[in-house]
Amino acid sequence: GIQKVLDEDEDPLALYDRFVKWTLDNYAQEELAQSGLLEVLEEATRRFVKDPRYKTDLRYLKLWLLYASHVEDPTAIYAHILAHGIGTLYAQTYLEYAAVLEKRGQ
Repeated sequence: GIQKVLDEDEDPLALYDRFVKWTLDNYAQEELAQSGLLEVLEEATRRFVKDPRYKTDLRYLKLWLLYASHVEDPTAIYAHILAHGIGTLYAQTYLEYAAVLEKRGQ
Protein backbone atom coordinates (compact mmCIF):
# COMPACT_ATOMS: atom_id res chain seq x y z
CA GLY A 1 0.00 0.00 0.00
CA ILE A 2 0.92 3.60 0.52
CA GLN A 3 3.21 2.80 3.44
CA LYS A 4 5.30 0.49 1.25
CA VAL A 5 5.60 3.14 -1.46
CA LEU A 6 6.75 5.70 1.12
CA ASP A 7 9.24 3.29 2.67
CA GLU A 8 10.76 2.40 -0.71
CA ASP A 9 10.81 5.88 -2.24
CA GLU A 10 14.21 7.61 -2.33
CA ASP A 11 12.52 10.92 -1.51
CA PRO A 12 9.28 10.17 0.35
CA LEU A 13 8.92 13.83 1.29
CA ALA A 14 8.28 14.60 -2.38
CA LEU A 15 5.07 12.56 -2.27
CA TYR A 16 3.74 14.59 0.64
CA ASP A 17 4.92 17.82 -0.95
CA ARG A 18 3.09 17.05 -4.21
CA PHE A 19 -0.09 16.08 -2.38
CA VAL A 20 -0.08 19.28 -0.32
CA LYS A 21 0.48 21.42 -3.43
CA TRP A 22 -2.31 19.57 -5.26
CA THR A 23 -4.66 20.11 -2.32
CA LEU A 24 -3.88 23.82 -2.12
CA ASP A 25 -4.40 24.16 -5.89
CA ASN A 26 -7.69 22.24 -5.95
CA TYR A 27 -9.52 23.35 -2.81
CA ALA A 28 -10.83 26.80 -1.96
CA GLN A 29 -9.52 28.27 1.31
CA GLU A 30 -12.83 27.64 3.08
CA GLU A 31 -12.80 23.98 1.94
CA LEU A 32 -9.32 23.17 3.28
CA ALA A 33 -10.66 21.94 6.62
CA GLN A 34 -12.51 19.13 4.82
CA SER A 35 -9.65 18.36 2.42
CA GLY A 36 -7.57 16.30 4.84
CA LEU A 37 -4.72 18.81 4.47
CA LEU A 38 -4.16 19.24 8.20
CA GLU A 39 -3.94 15.49 8.76
CA VAL A 40 -1.45 15.11 5.90
CA LEU A 41 0.65 18.00 7.19
CA GLU A 42 0.66 16.50 10.67
CA GLU A 43 1.70 13.09 9.34
CA ALA A 44 4.39 14.48 7.01
CA THR A 45 5.96 16.78 9.58
CA ARG A 46 6.06 14.16 12.32
CA ARG A 47 7.24 11.37 10.02
CA PHE A 48 10.53 13.07 9.12
CA VAL A 49 11.35 14.97 12.32
CA LYS A 50 14.36 12.71 13.05
CA ASP A 51 15.38 12.29 9.40
CA PRO A 52 18.67 14.17 8.87
CA ARG A 53 18.02 14.40 5.11
CA TYR A 54 15.23 16.87 5.64
CA LYS A 55 16.43 19.16 8.46
CA THR A 56 17.67 21.71 5.92
CA ASP A 57 15.17 20.88 3.15
CA LEU A 58 13.11 23.95 2.28
CA ARG A 59 10.16 21.75 1.21
CA TYR A 60 10.08 20.21 4.69
CA LEU A 61 10.29 23.59 6.36
CA LYS A 62 7.42 24.88 4.23
CA LEU A 63 5.26 21.91 5.31
CA TRP A 64 5.98 22.81 8.95
CA LEU A 65 5.22 26.52 8.36
CA LEU A 66 1.97 25.66 6.60
CA TYR A 67 1.08 23.33 9.46
CA ALA A 68 1.83 26.09 11.99
CA SER A 69 -0.51 28.44 10.12
CA HIS A 70 -3.40 25.98 10.65
CA VAL A 71 -3.03 25.20 14.37
CA GLU A 72 -4.33 27.07 17.38
CA ASP A 73 -0.89 27.63 18.98
CA PRO A 74 1.73 28.06 16.25
CA THR A 75 4.37 29.11 18.80
CA ALA A 76 4.58 25.49 19.97
CA ILE A 77 5.29 24.39 16.39
CA TYR A 78 8.08 26.94 15.94
CA ALA A 79 9.66 26.02 19.27
CA HIS A 80 9.46 22.35 18.29
CA ILE A 81 11.12 22.72 14.88
CA LEU A 82 13.89 24.93 16.23
CA ALA A 83 14.53 22.46 19.07
CA HIS A 84 14.93 19.75 16.42
CA GLY A 85 17.23 21.86 14.22
CA ILE A 86 14.67 22.09 11.40
CA GLY A 87 14.72 25.19 9.23
CA THR A 88 17.44 26.89 11.25
CA LEU A 89 19.28 27.91 8.07
CA TYR A 90 16.35 29.95 6.77
CA ALA A 91 15.48 33.47 7.87
CA GLN A 92 11.86 32.71 6.98
CA THR A 93 11.62 30.45 10.03
CA TYR A 94 12.62 33.22 12.42
CA LEU A 95 10.62 35.93 10.65
CA GLU A 96 7.40 33.93 10.77
CA TYR A 97 8.02 32.90 14.38
CA ALA A 98 8.61 36.55 15.33
CA ALA A 99 5.42 37.59 13.52
CA VAL A 100 3.40 34.98 15.45
CA LEU A 101 4.91 36.15 18.75
CA GLU A 102 4.20 39.80 17.88
CA LYS A 103 0.61 38.97 17.01
CA ARG A 104 0.25 37.43 20.49
CA GLY A 105 1.79 40.53 22.10
CA GLN A 106 5.01 38.82 23.14
